Amino acid sequence: MKLTYKTIIQNYFHRFHAEVSMAAFTRTNPGIRDQSTPEFYRFWMIQEGGGRLQIGGRCLDLQPGQLLLVPPGTRQSFTAENDETVGLYWCHFRASIGDMDMFELLQLPISVVPSEPERVAGLFCRLIDACHSTALTRELHIRSAMFELLACYLEYGGFSESSLRENEPLDKIDHVLQYIEEHLSGPIAVEDMARLAYLHPNYFIGYFKNLIGYAPAQYVLYRRLERAKELLERKDASISDVARAVGMQNHYLSRMFRHYTGLTPSRYRQIYHQTAAHCEQAADKEDNEW
Repeated sequence: MKLTYKTIIQNYFHRFHAEVSMAAFTRTNPGIRDQSTPEFYRFWMIQEGGGRLQIGGRCLDLQPGQLLLVPPGTRQSFTAENDETVGLYWCHFRASIGDMDMFELLQLPISVVPSEPERVAGLFCRLIDACHSTALTRELHIRSAMFELLACYLEYGGFSESSLRENEPLDKIDHVLQYIEEHLSGPIAVEDMARLAYLHPNYFIGYFKNLIGYAPAQYVLYRRLERAKELLERKDASISDVARAVGMQNHYLSRMFRHYTGLTPSRYRQIYHQTAAHCEQAADKEDNEW
């Protein structure tokens, strides 16, 4: 996937929050029919039985093992098979970031089929238990289970890069992010970024932050420091070379890098290579044991 689109999606996930209102496992009566236009997302995992789901002009046959993300705001009709009881895990949640709905933005499929349905069912059980918990850590457990469920769904559902290219706000920001990546070694002015998006600088700052989650200057600093990390992981680049490559003086890079990671650039490099060597030795030891 294109780097700029990957950056946008990763920043969306970084800011993502799902407000879970209900989670349960239920069995329907044979032949039941349910119609509604919910204001929240529905997450379903079909465990047993079958039926049919109509959403707008689309019709889906439901089978055990399917994981479904049913969007809000559309007329939905669920019908169970005449002679079958449908058993399903489900939850209701709300999720949006700024003025844009992430799931609508990514054009995600309604239904996916995980290769490990038992794992997904286990995550739903964790979510249900957390929702009924009275522990102080209840919200953390809800968030943990929900995020794992969403990660499973997204990994099996995939992303449509073509739909991202057709989205006008993302197309504007795409040019800006590409410009930033190509100019990290030099000055990057808000006015130049705004010009690429055909927006006034004052409006551009809020527009950029709504999509990316950072103000433009914050994002540029973040990308400089991430690029510095990548360069420091190589053994052939001096600290001065790294500083020049990300448009910073040595002392400023050291100060900002330590603020960002808690380590000086030289200490980061040392720890990175120590960790890589340790993991390689551990992998070799495991291979030899086999």
